[in-house]
Amino acid sequence: MVYRSLPTPLELTDTPMNQDLFPPLVLDGWFVLHQFFRVDPLAAEDEAHGGFQGRTESLVDFLSQWSEPSDSDPERGSRGWSGLYRIVGGETDYMLMHFRPSLEALGDAEREIRRSPAARDLIPTGDYVSVVELGLYAVTDALLEQAQEEGIKPGGPEWTARVEKVLEEELEKRYVQSRLFPLQPANMPYVCFYPMDKRRNPDQNWYTLPVRERADLMAVHGQTGRRYAGRISQIISGSVGLDDWEWAVTLFSHDPLTFKALVTEMRYDEVSSVYAEFGSFWVGHRIPTEGVLGEVAGGMDRE
Repeated sequence: MVYRSLPTPLELTDTPMNQDLFPPLVLDGWFVLHQFFRVDPLAAEDEAHGGFQGRTESLVDFLSQWSEPSDSDPERGSRGWSGLYRIVGGETDYMLMHFRPSLEALGDAEREIRRSPAARDLIPTGDYVSVVELGLYAVTDALLEQAQEEGIKPGGPEWTARVEKVLEEELEKRYVQSRLFPLQPANMPYVCFYPMDKRRNPDQNWYTLPVRERADLMAVHGQTGRRYAGRISQIISGSVGLDDWEWAVTLFSHDPLTFKALVTEMRYDEVSSVYAEFGSFWVGHRIPTEGVLGEVAGGMDRE
C-alpha cells in the first residue's frame, strides 16, 4: 500500500491555479481512533464475585493481540496497534487509542471493543477519527518554485510525475516511516491529546496565505518542537473531512510538565498565536498490557 495524498483537483484539471494558494503535499500513514470511556460505578458491585474482573480479561486479550509491532518490522505499516491510557480529569477515565492501516480495520477494532464483555462497564464519553500525516510544506514550496522556473504547470503530467518521484523518495526515509507509523515511545508513558484548527477569520485566514509564508511559519514552529527532542514525541494526524476539527495532536513524554512547557512555548509562534484554535486537552498515563486487569479493576499501584 502506498501512503500519500496529492491535491486531487490539480491532478484532474488543466485549469490554471494560483500557486500562492497551493495546498501542501501530504503523506498519510495509519488511521487513528481515540476512544474515551468512563467506568460504570455499578461495576464495582460485581467485583466481589469476580464478574467485573472476568469481563475485563477480554480487554486484556484484545490489547495483547494488538501490541506494538517491532520498530524493525518490515511489515510494520500494515499491522497497527492499540494502547490504553488512564486519563486524569476531563470527565473520563480511560483513552483507548487504535492505529490501523485502513478505515475498515479501524472500524473492526471499534466493533470488537463494543462487543467485548468489558464494554458493559466502559461507558463511551467521546471519540476522534483521524489519519497520521506528514505535511510537506517546504517540499511543496521548493517544487512550485522549480516548476515556475522551468515553466511547468502544476497539475499537468510532468508536474504529477515529478511529485510522484519526490513522494517516493520521501517514503523511503526512515524518519518519514517513523512519523507515519509511530509506536509508543520507550520511557515516555505520559500522553496528551488535543484537536486543533487553523483559523479562517477575514484577517487571520491560514488558507489565504501564500505557500511560501505558510512554509516559513511552519519551519519556525518546527524549530520550537525540535528543541524538545528526546523529551517529547509527537504524532500529528489529519482529520479534515473525518471529524469535527482539522488536526489532532498526540504527545508523549516522560514528564507531564513537559507538555505544559512545550504548548506554552509554541503558543508564542505566529502559526499558533495568530492562526490556531485549540479544542479540549486530555492528559494521562499509559497502562502496560500486563497491568490493565489490575488498573481497570482498581488494584494496580500507579507509578
